[in-house]
Amino acid sequence: MSHRPTRSTPRVAVAFLALAALVAVPGPASASLVVIPRALATAPTADFPAGWEGFHTYAELAADSLAVANAHPDIVKRFSIGKSYQGRELWAVKISDNVAVDENEPEVYFDGGIHAREHMSVEMTLAIMHWLVDGYGTDATITRLVDSREIWIVFNINPDGSEYDISGGKYHLWRKNRQPTPGSTYIGTDLNRNFNYHWGCCAGSSTNPASILYRGPSAFSAPEARAVRDFVNSRVVNGRQQIRTMMTFHTSGRLVMWPYGYTTTDVPGDMTVSDHAVAVAMGKAMAASNGYTPEQASDLYISAGTSRDWAYGVHRIFAFTVELTIGDYPDDSTIGPETRRNKAAVLYLIDAAGCPYAKANQTQSHCGPMWDDFEIGRGWKTNPDGTDTATSGMWQRANPAATSYNGARQLGTTTSGLADLVTGAASGGGPSANDVDGGVTSIRSPDFVLSPGHSYAVKFRYYLSHYAGTNAGDYLRVKVMSAGSTATLFQELATSTDDPAVWATANVRIPDSFVGSTVHLLIEAADNGTPGLVEAGIDDIAVMRVAP
Repeated sequence: MSHRPTRSTPRVAVAFLALAALVAVPGPASASLVVIPRALATAPTADFPAGWEGFHTYAELAADSLAVANAHPDIVKRFSIGKSYQGRELWAVKISDNVAVDENEPEVYFDGGIHAREHMSVEMTLAIMHWLVDGYGTDATITRLVDSREIWIVFNINPDGSEYDISGGKYHLWRKNRQPTPGSTYIGTDLNRNFNYHWGCCAGSSTNPASILYRGPSAFSAPEARAVRDFVNSRVVNGRQQIRTMMTFHTSGRLVMWPYGYTTTDVPGDMTVSDHAVAVAMGKAMAASNGYTPEQASDLYISAGTSRDWAYGVHRIFAFTVELTIGDYPDDSTIGPETRRNKAAVLYLIDAAGCPYAKANQTQSHCGPMWDDFEIGRGWKTNPDGTDTATSGMWQRANPAATSYNGARQLGTTTSGLADLVTGAASGGGPSANDVDGGVTSIRSPDFVLSPGHSYAVKFRYYLSHYAGTNAGDYLRVKVMSAGSTATLFQELATSTDDPAVWATANVRIPDSFVGSTVHLLIEAADNGTPGLVEAGIDDIAVMRVAP
């Protein structure tokens, strides 16, 4: 077709252009391939060019999602997560049985359109909506997933840019949003460089407002990025993020990519070995279903400040970037084939939200009633009853500093990742320097349910370190508590002899009398006598189903 773009964008070229855009350029004179021309006034919105009319404009997207929500109010609820810079609603839907109720079900998040010219990504989000609605009640897999999940779809994060890209009846190769840059004549921030996880680091974005990778003057300077942030943050309920899996659609290259983009290290300090195994297993499984290439995001090129890295790094959502198609402007005859080849991957991601760790054979350790590696906050409360008496060394979730006083006292290394529960994370070499003093410090887990029909155990890593002169009044305890009863599951008492810090493992049964109840764990550490050097740590705690 004579109207098709002649510009080809193979994967190697995509990587080259993205890397080239990182170079700071002084202005239009040196722009060539990598600088967006000086912004023009926003042109009236037109339909897609001839041969692309099958793609949805913003108005068509809004009408389609509204019609589906009106036709299926029992399972679809349409809403907006916020407004774009130019005031367009960022339309989204929730799909679930009992859609009006915030149920305690695993949640899944999809979005598209974060880059304006990547119109196929918007078609992907609309296709997901229609698959779920059309299959509900007729397709057993889809019915099961809609009944057991809460599924969020944000159709187009960057509608201003998308509408500009097709304005005047032609394509503008536009990538960014349409927000003016203060102190500049250029317009637009790359929304997928505007999130505040490693924002501005690692040569993965640009400080030049002319660049297609301009990250904005500050993290979350773009209202569209803030809207995504605020929505995802709102899904933290009782201290725990409910969204467990996420897929953000882009073009092009036919890739399935997992975190991180900001570093080429496979398992950096802000990722655990367990999580990396899950991300790789899920990415490879989805790529096997759609014929795409699976890889860590940085294998393509370094990218910093992305929504994917932010979702995993801040919330521990297993987040994936899927690059659709070959080239940014395939004609509309490719919409059906390209979206359909991803249907199995989409359903896999929705299913995986039940417990992503099961996809890497970690069901026993990670898929029970409660699991926490303490890499992010998940709702634990210090001094929950207001009765603690310790004057220092209170429990906190932190990246601990190492303490040495005639041997290791507080371990600066955790058993996974960077953080653990520790009694005063700062270093201190004496009995009154950030160790437990003056009495008891406690911390309580969120509530969880021990469902009937099973037996349960608690497994965790721990240490209790004390120096000579302590006594049995100094201890580390783990209790299980329900509305009507309490049981001490684990206790280690201090002695008068020296005991340096060394990670150990505890694995203890929960009495069957608690089965069928809503319970929580309470962890206590105490220095109840003459102030001595007492330090404690807890990491990687799991409540697991076990054989009777």
